[in-house]
Amino acid sequence: MIFLLLLAFNLTLEDAIEMGLKGSPIYLKAKKSFIIEQKINSFVYSELLPEINGGYSWIKTGSETGGVSFFDTISGYSLSASWDLGPGELFNSFGTHYRNSSAYYSFVEAQNSVIYDIAFQYLKTLMMQKLLESRKAGVERTEKNLNLIEEKKALGLASNAEVLKAKVDYFQSKINLLDTKKQARVSALMLNNILGLTARDSLELEEPQVEFEIPSRDSIRYMAMETDPLYNKYKAEYNAAKYDILGGTTEDLFSVSFFTDFQHTGEEFPRSSVLRDNYDYSIGLSITVPIFTGFSRFNKYTINRLKKDLADINLQDRERELTVAVEDEYLSYKETEEKLDLAGATLEFARESHDAANERYTLGEASVIEFLEAEEDLLEAEYSMTQARFDWYLSVYKIKRLTGRLTIK
Repeated sequence: MIFLLLLAFNLTLEDAIEMGLKGSPIYLKAKKSFIIEQKINSFVYSELLPEINGGYSWIKTGSETGGVSFFDTISGYSLSASWDLGPGELFNSFGTHYRNSSAYYSFVEAQNSVIYDIAFQYLKTLMMQKLLESRKAGVERTEKNLNLIEEKKALGLASNAEVLKAKVDYFQSKINLLDTKKQARVSALMLNNILGLTARDSLELEEPQVEFEIPSRDSIRYMAMETDPLYNKYKAEYNAAKYDILGGTTEDLFSVSFFTDFQHTGEEFPRSSVLRDNYDYSIGLSITVPIFTGFSRFNKYTINRLKKDLADINLQDRERELTVAVEDEYLSYKETEEKLDLAGATLEFARESHDAANERYTLGEASVIEFLEAEEDLLEAEYSMTQARFDWYLSVYKIKRLTGRLTIK
């Protein structure tokens, strides 16, 4: 849950995704566009149903002959029904189903993009916060070292070069801190913007607990083909175009129309006792076979055929893109996994080396330069470890997106 205390938020990644989707213009526009498109497409289904109309009429007439006025009032009720049905409408309804599916997958793609952007910005902001803590600690350590070496120089136990080296390290750590502060602030503001928060809101982010075991390459490729929104969108467009060809071809073969009409003249709504008088009705059935419709049939067929070819091209192109993406993300994950292990080992080695250098320096067996270099190596190893964890998290979410597991919860 999200708690507000003096404009400070404790925010998990899941909360950030949920909050971001509620306020994301891209997501909200995609959702509304999806609903509108499905409603428009679904008008086709109404063509499969009969049309029924009812009416009431009231007419008052008057005339005057030889000074005598005549008035008459006529009222009546009417009920009519018609149903036009052909094979083209049936095929078009199947095509509409796939057009609605295409609209849905477009929405899912937009949703996944928003979720991934939120996850990326959240992880980047979290990384910058951790780097900022590391940079602050680095400034404190280098300042402490500088003061210590200056005291030793005053006692004649350190050279001027060693003092200059400590000053360089100190000033460099301050520059690194300022640069990291700037990046952390910008990253936090970007995350606030995505989540619909103000610049004053402070975010306390929690590192996600990710338990992830990467599937095999073949499994990733299979899941990608099954769940990728763009691939399924193009597949739906291909099937829709296929039924549009059938519908456009068959709608010009023939159509069947059924109609009926009932009218009753009288003051009251007709009941069974008065149906014997003042009414008329008609029932009809017609079959229409087009003989010549200009070039519309050929043009519609050509357009639908081109739509089908275009969807097929998009489908094959997306399949190739997914094949490359699977290979790229799989190898990238393996690389980030190795880099994370390397960063962990490097950090452990840097700590051991730093402790050893510090002990040797205390015993007078190591120079100040050697000790400061060990300090630099430790700071760099801490930085690299934070960066490696960010890269690993990001690689995990890329795999999740590729395999259709990038969900809100």
